Amino acid sequence: MQQKIIQSGSVAPGEYKDLYSFLMEELKLFKRKLLIMLKHVETGESQQYYTRYFERQHQPELIRLFDANDFEGILSLPVGEEGKCATQLEARYVKSGKLVGLQVIEARPHEGGRYVGLTPAKVFLDEEGTKIVNVVERLRQ
Repeated sequence: MQQKIIQSGSVAPGEYKDLYSFLMEELKLFKRKLLIMLKHVETGESQQYYTRYFERQHQPELIRLFDANDFEGILSLPVGEEGKCATQLEARYVKSGKLVGLQVIEARPHEGGRYVGLTPAKVFLDEEGTKIVNVVERLRQ
């Protein structure tokens, strides 16, 4: 039986495997359809994707809330401006909630523009995903 909440591992001290690679390469929960569309392997639903931005001073609280799976609490944090905030919450999910993936990441322009996973990517499956998909959709900016 497959676990209902799965987390990615670390790739370096303080850095975690990114959500996209975790879903596509390791878990193989999405497949590419046509050139740019990603579909859930079981349901055929299209992937929904967004990024929510946070100013740096909110990073510790964001990570604390994320680690506690307190997504309602994340809704209470002030939203930052796109393009001006390195700290981000990335979400990849399907509308049914059969799969909900989230990760706190940081853009590092001073390191060639790479993105670093500040937390393990979390993937909620089946009933665990359906429990949180509504709040995850509300997190969309």
